[in-house]
Amino acid sequence: MTERSLKDSLIVNLSKDFEVLEEVWGYHPIYETRLRIDILLRAKPHLIAEGFTSEWFGVECKWVEGAIGQTSKTNRLVWQSITYAQSTFEVQGKSIRPRFVAVFTPDRLEQSIERHLATLLGVGLYGCVGKLYFYRDGSWGIKFASIYGRSSPEGYYVKQNQLPKLRAGSV
Repeated sequence: MTERSLKDSLIVNLSKDFEVLEEVWGYHPIYETRLRIDILLRAKPHLIAEGFTSEWFGVECKWVEGAIGQTSKTNRLVWQSITYAQSTFEVQGKSIRPRFVAVFTPDRLEQSIERHLATLLGVGLYGCVGKLYFYRDGSWGIKFASIYGRSSPEGYYVKQNQLPKLRAGSV
């Protein structure tokens, strides 16, 4: 599998519940540089009615396989996602800042890399970065410290207090 096929499968599996924009250009105000996020999503009305945020959020996909060189790749993935959460993106003629950014990787990472990514996401939480994943039944989930939202064959689960707070300075 490639990063492109990872993104394609993600889009197919989320388009029922989210508006999807690919390869969206933005701007990072601190580093004064243009950048591009893989995907921006916004919940559709049926999901917003369940309590999911109505704001756009980002997804950064990264193909990670094996262990060699993957620690550096996951470090960069989380940092990249933190900077995207601090950036603005042009959406439908408006400048928006994503409410959060979720990383998306293949579902079966090498155990040491999975542990490393979990540790990085402990810090990423303070930068509004979490993880998007899929269950075996095809349902999706978004997790920060705990599950924020997920789909299931029975419907949706959203725990609004799990959406990270916006933080700067002393937390």
